[in-house]
Amino acid sequence: MSLRAAIYTRISNDSEGRELGVARQEKDCRALAEREGMQVVEVYSDNDISASTNSRTPRPGYLRMLDDAEAGRLDVVIAYSTSRLTRKVREQEDLIELHEQAGTRFLTVAAGWLDLATAAGRLNARVLGSVDAGEAERTAELARRKQQELAESGRHNGPRPFGWNIEGKGVDQRLTVNEAEAAVLRECVQRVLAGEGLWKIANDLNTRGIPTSTGKPWATQVLRRVLLRDRNYGMRKHQPLGKDGKPKGSPMLYRGQWEPIVDAETHDRVVALLTDPARKSNNRGTAPKYLLTSVAYCGECGGHVVGTNEFTYRLQSGKTRVYPHAYKCPRAGCMKVQRRMADVDDHVSRVVVGLLARDGVRLLGGDPVAAESARTRIAELEAKLAVAADRFASGEWTDDMVSRITAQVRPQLQTERDRLRAAQPADDSLQQFAGAGVADAWAAADVETRKRIIRLLRMRITIHPVGPGNGRAYDPASVTIAPEKA
Repeated sequence: MSLRAAIYTRISNDSEGRELGVARQEKDCRALAEREGMQVVEVYSDNDISASTNSRTPRPGYLRMLDDAEAGRLDVVIAYSTSRLTRKVREQEDLIELHEQAGTRFLTVAAGWLDLATAAGRLNARVLGSVDAGEAERTAELARRKQQELAESGRHNGPRPFGWNIEGKGVDQRLTVNEAEAAVLRECVQRVLAGEGLWKIANDLNTRGIPTSTGKPWATQVLRRVLLRDRNYGMRKHQPLGKDGKPKGSPMLYRGQWEPIVDAETHDRVVALLTDPARKSNNRGTAPKYLLTSVAYCGECGGHVVGTNEFTYRLQSGKTRVYPHAYKCPRAGCMKVQRRMADVDDHVSRVVVGLLARDGVRLLGGDPVAAESARTRIAELEAKLAVAADRFASGEWTDDMVSRITAQVRPQLQTERDRLRAAQPADDSLQQFAGAGVADAWAAADVETRKRIIRLLRMRITIHPVGPGNGRAYDPASVTIAPEKA
């Protein structure tokens, strides 16, 4: 009766996902099994998974093979080489134990039978295991050094990034600006700084047939990562790794060997905006549904309220009760505010439309040149404060250094805020909301535009609790709309 053989194949890096390496290993192992007169009963494979001493990634194929061998379903395991089975000394001992307990034997294309039945054979197996582990560690060390060298020289490493082309090969490889994509990237930057949502920009790019650098449609998080890249302003970011393969220390920035697409000040503004903890993002790629979600506040705990869907509840009597869309406080320990959405939205809309009709030209028109200048300067100063806070948190700056920067920046920031308040925000897309046609413009606007106007008007909307029933009859006094404090 022929021996029951299992084939195990593995390759550490399959960047193209084509499994060519494991396929070649399987072919050679099958040929060996045929020469030895064995019956191949199973093939176990771990593609694009390392078996080095530093790898923590589970190998499902390897683990399943061990389980089947322990259960007595295999007589022989065939691999291309011992390094395909494992590069860990600890796992080498597991294979020796598996041979002793289940009688499983091991055969490789590169070196033949692995003798685990004798002391000399086990010693040889352990030596081979140590050599394989050492080779893996040296390979990882060389790779880390290579990555550090590439970073320090400012050279690009990896696939083509959106906004650039890769030209040349090897040491001559370089990035050159792709003017068409660079124009799109600059457009996205300006749209984000103007307050437009990432989901809306991503959907627009997809509608226009503009793909990512890999030819795929845009998703919100992909666009966010592209806009946050230090590469955009000409810098090469490198995260050093320790021997265990985990990040070690703070990321380092080096001047890249490519032309920037945006300047550093603009990039700082984008980073400050997109990484602001107070920013509420929508990663689903869809329009916001409710006007006051993450805009209005709970009058009890001070947190933001959220909108809820309408739902129908069937009573034991067979009757149904409809609970309409509502705004409610979602925080455990509070949940003391809940109000019918239609009532609150109508109240807020009437206040906004009235305010814009009376004073919209001043509020949304003003002096566009002065307003843009002030907004830009405010964003730059706030970015400086944000960078200072980040460097203090990472330990790069002392408390005294941060205090000096803050003392210099805050008076400038207040001056620019006063300039902006005097000029009032100006935006061509909002001109229709100033004057006699504001009611029609508001009625036709989408939820995101309405949210944006409320924020521009610096309105603080608070929904207060009203006791049992939470207001079956709407009381406008239970919702306060006041200027946001500076």
